[in-house]
Amino acid sequence: MAKARMGRAVVLQAVFGFAVPKKRRGPKRTKDSRVAHGSREEMKGGVAHVTIKLKRGFRSLRKKEEMAVLRAAIARVNQGELVRIVEFSVMSNHVHLIVEAENSGDLSKGMASLNTGLGMRLNRLWGRVRRGSVFAERFHLEVITSPTQMRNVLKYVLRNDVHHGLGLGILDPCSSAMSFGGFVERRGASKVDCVSVEAQSWLLRVGWTKGGGKGLLTIHDLPRVTGALQA
Repeated sequence: MAKARMGRAVVLQAVFGFAVPKKRRGPKRTKDSRVAHGSREEMKGGVAHVTIKLKRGFRSLRKKEEMAVLRAAIARVNQGELVRIVEFSVMSNHVHLIVEAENSGDLSKGMASLNTGLGMRLNRLWGRVRRGSVFAERFHLEVITSPTQMRNVLKYVLRNDVHHGLGLGILDPCSSAMSFGGFVERRGASKVDCVSVEAQSWLLRVGWTKGGGKGLLTIHDLPRVTGALQA
């Protein structure tokens, strides 16, 4: 079991370019130190759901100034050629991204670029003298491989506010939901005024409509509520 856990950690670290850890004894891990494990599958011209989490002790990412920084960072990464951030949602202490990439290497470099640029801008905004990473060391990665999985991830990410019990009653302004043309109520909406970009992969353009309930989503297709998260 221990070897299996180490194997999963190595796979996730390899995807994001971290050094492979040497086997050593150490203190018992607390709940907060557990590594979130991702899929073993290789990215090959596909889609991934990436979650990055803020370290403790910082302001909410959903505040006006923080959201401006986040949007600028996403736009900057999307101007490159490594990854395409197609959808996103921002909670108080973490960010969900739906990302297209040609391979694991591009995904790793693209997320590293986002992490570095976003960290620098947040440090500047918060006036931190001792500058360092504001995000937890590891990302959580889920490689999307089927239409049903893609549909569920879209619903989870775009209505993540409901998942955390925020109860906004409208599409979350701290996400790309308003520019998502896959809602029946917003059929054909485009990303002209959004920092995220149009999908290129089959799964994100068409495939997800063939999975699960099939067809377009409605704004009432909600993920399960698991509890409140301070916004």
